Amino acid sequence: MLTLTNYRNIYNYIYCVINKQGNIFHMKNQIYIGRQSIIKPDKSIFGYEILFRQTEENSANVIDNLHATANVIENLFELGQDKIIGDNIVFINIYPHFLENMPTDLLRKEKTIFEILETSEINEKTLSIVREFKGRGYRFALDDFVLSSEWEPAIELADYIKIDIRQYSREEIRQIINSLKKYNVKLIAEKVETNEEFDYFNDLGFDLFQGYFFQKPFVLTDETLSPDYNNLLSMLKSLQNYDSITKIEKLFKNSPELIFRLFKLVNSVSYAFAVQISSLRQAIVILGYDTLYKWLLTIILAGKSKNNPKQNPLLELAIIKSKTMEDIFKYIRAGDDMSDKAFLTGIFSLIPAVFQKPIDEILKNLSVDKVIYEALVDRTGDLGCALNLMDALFQSDYKRGNEILSKFGGRITIDEVLKINTDALIYWEDLKNNGL
Repeated sequence: MLTLTNYRNIYNYIYCVINKQGNIFHMKNQIYIGRQSIIKPDKSIFGYEILFRQTEENSANVIDNLHATANVIENLFELGQDKIIGDNIVFINIYPHFLENMPTDLLRKEKTIFEILETSEINEKTLSIVREFKGRGYRFALDDFVLSSEWEPAIELADYIKIDIRQYSREEIRQIINSLKKYNVKLIAEKVETNEEFDYFNDLGFDLFQGYFFQKPFVLTDETLSPDYNNLLSMLKSLQNYDSITKIEKLFKNSPELIFRLFKLVNSVSYAFAVQISSLRQAIVILGYDTLYKWLLTIILAGKSKNNPKQNPLLELAIIKSKTMEDIFKYIRAGDDMSDKAFLTGIFSLIPAVFQKPIDEILKNLSVDKVIYEALVDRTGDLGCALNLMDALFQSDYKRGNEILSKFGGRITIDEVLKINTDALIYWEDLKNNGL
């Protein structure tokens, strides 16, 4: 069994290795998403269809439609809606019954069109879901449209209908268009590959166009962090039971990777939350239990969770460091506001080691409090001093630690800091051994 002294020596070594070598612990996942333009008759961009991708290769290989849909929505949030679609319309492939379990409230209603897959089952349940979401302000398209009595009720609810011009003869397409004139829908020609086809179907009455003639699907990629599957399940259960926000916050605090992703999520929907976030609790309150539940469920369905992150030394360091910083500010009675900010500062201070990027580049798109930003980037203020103190502590440089502590006006000694850090180590050991 490790003693606390030996544990701290190992812990200090891990810290030094991370600072010198960067990410060696493989907690990242590469994510991909496809995007293809949908064009107006003047050949300007109307919007984009976003597509499931698992690699940089431009092919889908969809086996599980629920997984693919969850993957697309999760990656849309991870990459950022502004980055992927800007101020344009986004088309998302979906089965209507998926909508009830997806964090759709985080999508821009006025910019989102749900594209009902042609393999969807059209029944009263499906139609009631479509009506409900249309009532909320979303719009719907029918993909790879086939004219049939089964789909007629869905046509009445559709805003757009996509017709694969490779699936029918031109005469058949003309007949389909004539049969749809009684409906208030816009028509999208799919798989347009030549200028002649564009001119022909434009003259025929199509409103929008999609195909290789304009743009092949373009694959966007980024990196994300892998959350622990068991942690996700614990959070889902707690949110489902409407447990206290204190318990929800504690669960998140044991998952540094999810805290970072939560802040990216808030940034992705920043159009709805024009506010700087200064605490984890604030981010939880802003999104709400229901949205958080659906977001975490989407992560699980997308299949990016890992089973054993507690074996990851970088996550271990993040929890112990942030817990120590939080408790230091509680000890000197700086107020909950500063202890919350100290916790987040500790978490975000290790993110550059994961992504191999400067901290200012990582933070430029995150809505963090100005005090946290300045501490991380410039090492200023009490939080900046606390980060310098942690550096000294992990390098066993207690002389420098005492010099830094003098800036706190004698409110805490190096021995008291070491006691707080020891308690954080014990907290982590208990977490590993006994779970959440």
